[in-house]
Amino acid sequence: MLLFHRILPLRDPLWDPIDPALFAQTLNFVQKKFHVVALDELLFNPEIRSTKPLAAITFDDGYRDFIDYAIPVLDKERCKATMFVVTDCIDSGMPTWTYMVDHLFINSKKLEWKNVDVDEFPDEYKKVKWDSREEKILYCKGFKQWLKWIPSVKRDSLVKSLLKNFDDIEDPGNLMMSWAEVRQVYDAGFGIGSHSVSHPTLATIADDGIVDFELNYSARRIKEKSGINAEIFSYPVGNYDQRIKKLTRSAGYSAALAVNKTMYDPDKHDLFEVPRIELYNESWLKTRMRINGSVSYVKRVLGK
Repeated sequence: MLLFHRILPLRDPLWDPIDPALFAQTLNFVQKKFHVVALDELLFNPEIRSTKPLAAITFDDGYRDFIDYAIPVLDKERCKATMFVVTDCIDSGMPTWTYMVDHLFINSKKLEWKNVDVDEFPDEYKKVKWDSREEKILYCKGFKQWLKWIPSVKRDSLVKSLLKNFDDIEDPGNLMMSWAEVRQVYDAGFGIGSHSVSHPTLATIADDGIVDFELNYSARRIKEKSGINAEIFSYPVGNYDQRIKKLTRSAGYSAALAVNKTMYDPDKHDLFEVPRIELYNESWLKTRMRINGSVSYVKRVLGK
């Protein structure tokens, strides 16, 4: 099972979308190597058989470029895909906090993060005054990864501080699908699932009630605004633990997707931690290695 986010010809130094030409090359290769089926068929139809391994295509977040750049390639290759949407992002038209952090660091001309307590930051992130834009972007690459794994309340506070500090830029608009477009995508034969309300790293949230809200309200909102029953959940940032799996099952979902860098095996994998291989805008050789599992194998051998 493969995971994509954005397909776009524009480049980004922090979170680079996959170029449409690479996406087309990837799908062509996947079609030859696998029998690509709809996600719900792969997960819930035990009768499906093929001489080739089965695979499904998934997208997270709900960016509009899925319509502009991904669907034309998917249609050409006769592939179906499932899009997992963040409901707050569809409601507001604003991207996820992970995108916003990148956006702030890339576009703000400010070279200092003022009025922030760095005492609990790792040593490598305590310096919040940078000598150049390049140094600031390099800082962001590591700092955003650290943000993903700290307690949710602390992360939310730091993101708000960043938004307040880097106030010399406009909010990015027109990036997310509208609810009408979500329905349009569904009517075109593509699946729709939930990717939470606000894109938190769920296992960092101590309060089960907040987790329940992220799980239940997102599905309810999708139903209210598009008439679609979201039966599958995608863990934001691939973050989950046994508690989150249990709560996701209790919320009524039939399956949940992780990012465990291996292809799904129905005889081996739990339906509430279905693995996916995430792909990036990188060389064709490395893309093929990820799909074939070579990158994961090398990392396991090296203990990474």
